[in-house]
Amino acid sequence: MARKFGGYQGKGLRVNLSTGRITVEDTYQYLDLIGGTGLGYKVFWDEVPPKTRAYDEANKIVFAVGPLAGTGALCSGRTAVTTIMPVSWPQHLIGSGHMGGNFAEHLKYAGYDFLIIEGKAERPVWLHVRDGKAWLKDASHVWGQGTRRTTRVISEEVGADGTVAAIGPAGENLVP
Repeated sequence: MARKFGGYQGKGLRVNLSTGRITVEDTYQYLDLIGGTGLGYKVFWDEVPPKTRAYDEANKIVFAVGPLAGTGALCSGRTAVTTIMPVSWPQHLIGSGHMGGNFAEHLKYAGYDFLIIEGKAERPVWLHVRDGKAWLKDASHVWGQGTRRTTRVISEEVGADGTVAAIGPAGENLVP
């Protein structure tokens, strides 16, 4: 369960695609890190072995939002996505990309400060998060459809108030 820190009670979501297990973690251990990028790098420092490559099962993807996400503060709607990227050669290196939109506020409104995805699924899946609950669903019907069609199909399933982050055919085919 999450601890309270000065009135703040934060949680994060960890999804293991290999086992299908979804757990809730305390954000307290990351409170000395301001922002999503710092949290992402901390997870990699603590949990990912050196020399892990982009497509290894030990790699993780960390979606983390800043401390002001969902508050209405200007420029606070950013999400940091940290992972080991396959775009450097010969060594795959850790990096963070950042995205705008409403993903950060929706993750916060669902009750989470971060999302850690680890492992490898045996089949295409997508993560549905709503009202503090999360579950994996079959994604074979959107596999290979492209990001626009995937976003439309998933949005129709979750409703107009949902937010979708999709990888598209390049990610599905492990294109660097």
